Amino acid sequence: MSDEWKSIIWSDGLSFMLFPMSGWVDVWRRSKEAYNPECLVLIVKAGGGSVMIWTATSWYSAAPIIALNGQITASDYVDVLGNQVYSVV
Repeated sequence: MSDEWKSIIWSDGLSFMLFPMSGWVDVWRRSKEAYNPECLVLIVKAGGGSVMIWTATSWYSAAPIIALNGQITASDYVDVLGNQVYSVV
């Protein structure tokens, strides 16, 4: 194996919707069950927010998993990467 692989750091982030909203939801019920709690689907209007997790790994170790709230800019991402590189080198 080439020693060049030992100088690479891989990083990635993944975003999760806290309350996914995929559009219409089908609920099968009888007419007398219209307001039965078991037949209702709870929704969050105006979105529900999201969280992003980030981590990195190298030949030598892995960075901690970091939760980033809300949307982040490229500059924010560079800051996170810069703050964590020392832990995976």
